[in-house]
Amino acid sequence: MQKLKSTKRAFFPGVLTAGNMFCGFLSITYALEGNFLTASWLIILGAVFDAMDGLIARLTRGFSSFGVEFDSLADVITFGAAPAILIYSAHFQYLGILGLLISFLPLVFGAIRLARFNINLTGFEKEKFVGLPIPMQATAISSYLIFTHTIWDAIRFPLFFAPYVLFLAFLMVSHIEYETLPKFTLRRDNNNTRKLILFIAAAIVVILFPKETIFPFTLFFILFSFVRGVIHSLHHEEEEVADISTLD
Repeated sequence: MQKLKSTKRAFFPGVLTAGNMFCGFLSITYALEGNFLTASWLIILGAVFDAMDGLIARLTRGFSSFGVEFDSLADVITFGAAPAILIYSAHFQYLGILGLLISFLPLVFGAIRLARFNINLTGFEKEKFVGLPIPMQATAISSYLIFTHTIWDAIRFPLFFAPYVLFLAFLMVSHIEYETLPKFTLRRDNNNTRKLILFIAAAIVVILFPKETIFPFTLFFILFSFVRGVIHSLHHEEEEVADISTLD
């Protein structure tokens, strides 16, 4: 009976994970047909499904090892393979073998990121992520394409795009910490309450102006966490040097 209840609880998160995977599959088909904007929006929709399956799993206590593995496989497709094919088809195919290698990075570094996450997983509740989560990386790429097409009707600043993809790939396998989504409750600590209020405010703005705001908000979050991580690392090194000097 307990196993049956656990299976029922895991059903709805599993359906959302399948929806995430289907979005990735559709994105690939649209990218290959040259419909890059639709392909980009499908990746973002997949990220919404990915966030929702985690939320539903927490609410229903529908966590399982199978769910973790299924979610990772879906993420490799939607946030690894789909962005890789999208950026190659939309821009990097014109750079020959170099463009092929750059386009491969979201897939291979994303897979490494997920593998590292799974082997280090000790519980189903996380307060922080080590390395940029792969859905955030994919959202940063696809929202850039949407943003530039909305503002300029074309991919602008192509010289920026390759370093941008490389930077995001590096962040996925870095040890920089990124915040998880806030818990949807006011009964936790003040930090979670502040995160929840900011998240709701940002979500409202994104719903009202999605084409113009998803990219800036995503980029701000990524850069803010990167700068904070670098400062924390430098501060930690200074403390270690001070401790060694004290011992001497």
